Amino acid sequence: MAFPVGILIATAASSVGIGGGILWMPFLLIVMKLRPDAAVYTSLLIQSVGMASGTVAYARKRQIDMRLALFLLMVAVPGLAAGGWATTRLTADHLELFLGMLTLTTAFLFVSAHQEYAAAGLPRIPIQQAKSYAVVVSAMAVASGMLSVSIGEWLIPLLRSRLNLRMHTAVATSITTIFGTCLLGALIHWILGAKSHPGVLLWALPGVLVGGQLGPRLMERIQERRLKEVFVFLLTLIGIHLIYNSY
Repeated sequence: MAFPVGILIATAASSVGIGGGILWMPFLLIVMKLRPDAAVYTSLLIQSVGMASGTVAYARKRQIDMRLALFLLMVAVPGLAAGGWATTRLTADHLELFLGMLTLTTAFLFVSAHQEYAAAGLPRIPIQQAKSYAVVVSAMAVASGMLSVSIGEWLIPLLRSRLNLRMHTAVATSITTIFGTCLLGALIHWILGAKSHPGVLLWALPGVLVGGQLGPRLMERIQERRLKEVFVFLLTLIGIHLIYNSY
């Protein structure tokens, strides 16, 4: 089951510029019934491979603002560490409740964002322009370390609306940043003693490798509005189910 699910999640995630954690966590918690720490650690490991695949695809297109991605990764480290520690203090019910609320919030953010993929913007920005948002990015990373939900869900609106990056550059830079945060987050959870699920990893990793290459191609062929409609609908259903299941 993890192989086709991996293809679908990685395709969806890399096409809209987010990490797959917000979709992997419901699968691992509800379908696979993993413990919270195992679910988060397994999700981060899977995303690391999927986002690596997506990063390579965007790097070939020369669309990544690499200096900006490295800066965002550096300021995210404190939040990742805090989130990893918080996971060890949460029960499965609490994790599902927080994840459900976060999923609905993410759906609202995608609904409220109206930028087009073809909209004008800058191909690169000075690092000094991004420094004023360092604390915001670190706060975003807490959710990534705690729930394995990537910062891409909030990073895309920040890069587009506040820093005025082109949509293709924003998506590519977001995917690259997510790749780094997933690697660091997985390392933090490993240090804290988390265990992954080897069976899920065995089948999910080939799936996300395929999906990570399909996403960038899908983004060029389907209108942004159609991608958003499907994604927001899916997030809303998942969010409501997680909140209901936590009680």
